[in-house]
Amino acid sequence: MKKLLFLLAIVFAANVTFAKDNTIDNAKVLNGFREEFGNIANVSWYKTDNSFVAKFALNASKITAHFDEEGTLLAVSRNISDSQLPTAVITRLIKKFPNQAIRNVVEYVSDDTTRYVITLESETHWTVLKGDENGSVSVLNKLKKS
Repeated sequence: MKKLLFLLAIVFAANVTFAKDNTIDNAKVLNGFREEFGNIANVSWYKTDNSFVAKFALNASKITAHFDEEGTLLAVSRNISDSQLPTAVITRLIKKFPNQAIRNVVEYVSDDTTRYVITLESETHWTVLKGDENGSVSVLNKLKKS
């Protein structure tokens, strides 16, 4: 169970330690954010070593957006439902992992490329996969339930 919690923490935190600050003093980043997402309320801002991170809700989805210091959008992630996965990915999951249930899906978009981190659950294991819109799926980690 500790391994699972650790793995999920890594997936959601994206291996970055954030210094949380709900305000931001970089006008370029604020302008870039507004150009991409409009006037969103309740945005939590974080600063990493080389980017600004905004966390907010949009259309009932939790969104994380990464910007460079010039206000350029670098990447966006959001939690999605399994029904929002591309057909090629769902088909591959059904064939390769027929007895596992989809428990979590995070969609990552960067440089016009979309990737997915998918967590599956069976009776004995948690399986974390990475996939792309073309249906390619590979195992990132497999954890035995305790």
